[in-house]
Amino acid sequence: MTMIVSPRESRATAPAARPAILTTIVVRGVAWVRQRLRLRRDTAKLLALSDHLLADLGVRRDQIGLVARDACQSEHRSR
Repeated sequence: MTMIVSPRESRATAPAARPAILTTIVVRGVAWVRQRLRLRRDTAKLLALSDHLLADLGVRRDQIGLVARDACQSEHRSR
């Protein structure tokens, strides 16, 4: 037997899914903002170091952005 579902009935289930979708969007957005803030903080800290200290770490000044991004991404992956 084939059931015919009216558009009203099919919409009745949609609002139940909305809070979960919105929660996911907010959680991902907050995580992205935190990651960007961490990246900016780490980049600023590395830029504040002298060339001598950077050389001791094995980092050139032109590599700071890449090093900070890599550290931030590897920290994010380890979670």
